[in-house]
Amino acid sequence: MKPSVTELIGMLDKPALMKWANKIGLEGIRLDEYRKKVMNSGTSLHKQIEDYFLHQKPFIDAEYFRKFQEFMKDKEIISIETKVETDYFNGRYDVKIKYNNLIYICDFKSNHKAVYFENKLQLVSYRMAEGCDKIAIISIPDFAFMQIDIEDFTPYEQIMINLSNIYTLKKQL
Repeated sequence: MKPSVTELIGMLDKPALMKWANKIGLEGIRLDEYRKKVMNSGTSLHKQIEDYFLHQKPFIDAEYFRKFQEFMKDKEIISIETKVETDYFNGRYDVKIKYNNLIYICDFKSNHKAVYFENKLQLVSYRMAEGCDKIAIISIPDFAFMQIDIEDFTPYEQIMINLSNIYTLKKQL
């Protein structure tokens, strides 16, 4: 069975994440509770976006829905929640859109302020499976569009291929 993009990226060391977790802990916040709260709110809004795309169902929060509608004014949905697969891994991207005559594969991220290495790997992986012109993050709930400009995708693609090979070798041990 092929690993998922998430499993492969999960094999990487993430020192910034450790610093963040330490900061949260020093503030007296339990990491498990914080993650659960953030994941639930992000998943909920993510689900509302999906429900709107599939069934034209408005969001629960009118302000978020207004922001979403404003964001979508100049974008065309090509596909949503699409499963993809390569020889090395499988995954699922959130949305593929047409914007400024370019095709983007995008991932919704809750309260995202920066683009991290792992984000690039994730989106490049989806691009490997299903071509597009550009990749981007859509930060929710503010619906900020964060285009990721990569001149040469090859190193990112090679990292994912090598992570897949390492994953496979580990399974054989």
